[in-house]
Amino acid sequence: MQLRQWPLYWKGYVVILVEGKAPEKFINLCMVKGIQLWDIVPLGKERFLAKVAVSQVKPLRAVARATKARFRIRQKAGVPFAMRKLRRYKAFLSGAVLFIALLYWLSSMIWFIDYSSPEELQELDPQAVLDAAYELGLKPGVFKHSLDTKEIEKALQVRIPRLAWAGIEIQGTRAVIRIVEKKLPSSEMLDERRPGHLVAVKEGVISELLVIDGRPMVQVGDTVTAGQVLISGIVTPDYAADPQGTGGGRPRLVRARGMVRARVWYEGRAEVPLVETGERYTGKEATTVKLAVLDREIILKGPAGPPFTHYHRKEMSHQLVPWRNWQGPVELITTTYLEVEPFRREIGAAEARALALAQALEEVESQLPANCRPVDRSEQVEEGTGGSVRVKVVVEAIEEIAQFQPLT
Repeated sequence: MQLRQWPLYWKGYVVILVEGKAPEKFINLCMVKGIQLWDIVPLGKERFLAKVAVSQVKPLRAVARATKARFRIRQKAGVPFAMRKLRRYKAFLSGAVLFIALLYWLSSMIWFIDYSSPEELQELDPQAVLDAAYELGLKPGVFKHSLDTKEIEKALQVRIPRLAWAGIEIQGTRAVIRIVEKKLPSSEMLDERRPGHLVAVKEGVISELLVIDGRPMVQVGDTVTAGQVLISGIVTPDYAADPQGTGGGRPRLVRARGMVRARVWYEGRAEVPLVETGERYTGKEATTVKLAVLDREIILKGPAGPPFTHYHRKEMSHQLVPWRNWQGPVELITTTYLEVEPFRREIGAAEARALALAQALEEVESQLPANCRPVDRSEQVEEGTGGSVRVKVVVEAIEEIAQFQPLT
């Protein structure tokens, strides 16, 4: 629609279908009478479509009679007709307006309150945070513009000592309280400050000694036993001037710290006979399936007894009618016979010694801790009892033997 036609749309217009033998005469007479037609669309020699203002429809009837034509209204357009349609849906429009207003009113409130934390909470109770926020005014049904989020955030940190930081974020009708818990010293951190000694966890000969804090009770080359104090956590004030600690003064309790390494010996033994005897499987087997009813056994499949001279036996039973804890009288028994044959093998002294050495080394390695450093190894071959070879392996390692022991 052109700009100059907007006044006509505001007043209203209709689309008419004109039928007659002289359509050009109809149009000319309309121009003479000042009736404005526009958007004329011919539909043949005797028909055409045109638009005319609502106020000029009545004078148009006289033109139709004078030109022996007739017209029909095909479409109504413009503000007057739109308003007439809207009046039919007055209740619907009123309800829609009220619904939009109610929706806007509800969306200006907080209806859901939740919390979030970047880390898993350890001691802080999130429900306590939500309850405190409720008491401070952050509750379902409160208007967003009435909330002072900065003041609520400060008040939450004052009320809840375990709360390191709190922030409130409004997301539509949902308020999210973002919380960060205070990191208090753990029991391990508190234990780091506890005074105590460094004691030996095993026997050994001291090879290295470094004292960071505390009073040394041993020297390099000393032999120590398990539980012996290596660095004491009781230090006298004049220890620097009197390392022996014979001077007076009030002792100071510290957490002994330092590094104490010692030479520790580990021993492993193994014995291998020169003649090896035993049994080995041949790969042959037989299976017997029996049905046990009370005291009777009925063979369903397989031999009645073991078909081999030397064998190992495996047996499995299955209750056919189990019910809860009740054991039925019918049982299916499956017995498998595995044939074995005895063997005797003579082992040379060199082979027996190698096998015993490997077993002794495996035993020693299972005793070595991860933080040790082996420095020497000795092997000793002994004559065993009953024609066997016995090997003894001793491994010398250097390792940290100090362990903290709190003062009681």
